[in-house]
Amino acid sequence: MTIGAGGRAQKSLVIVRDILHASLNATDSGELFQFALERVSPAVDASFASIYLVDGASEVMRLAAAYNWPERFRPVLGEVRVRMPFGPSGQAASERRVVRVEDIFADPDLEDWQEVATELGFRAIVALPLVANTNVLGVLTFYFDDRSRIAEEALDLMNIAADQIAAAAEKTHLSETLRRAEAALADAEADRERLARPAPAPIES
Repeated sequence: MTIGAGGRAQKSLVIVRDILHASLNATDSGELFQFALERVSPAVDASFASIYLVDGASEVMRLAAAYNWPERFRPVLGEVRVRMPFGPSGQAASERRVVRVEDIFADPDLEDWQEVATELGFRAIVALPLVANTNVLGVLTFYFDDRSRIAEEALDLMNIAADQIAAAAEKTHLSETLRRAEAALADAEADRERLARPAPAPIES
């Protein structure tokens, strides 16, 4: 192992530790997603990155966090949607596998995405599915301005980040499910108590 590779490995371990620590203490999944993107993206030389989460039971994923997107696109980021199984991100989520595109302009199957790639300024993509307990929760996607920036050793860090983000997304999903169940139970209990109250006695004239 060269000194450079050793330094990168140590840096990756520090990032993994930081993300794990943040995931254990996070109270807001959005903040954790953003933290993970901001720590991992520069380390893997990504130009920008995104986290997309499946929107309920649909085949559509919505943007949950973004790193370093071009300034002119930031006002509309909240409207970004990815439909499975279309595009690298949709394909990664649908097929539950890492999708690596080294040159989007050399792949005829991605011709529809080349205009977007030109406008945004990326050439290569790595999309990793977010899977927890066999459930696909979304996808973590890194965009690169050049395929040479996708270092093999960086893929391990991307995969670990995807695992941590998936765990956080599942925790949020379970918390929301529990909250909805508790709210429904409280409503049902209120209805039961209302129906159990005796009817007011008629007023005699």
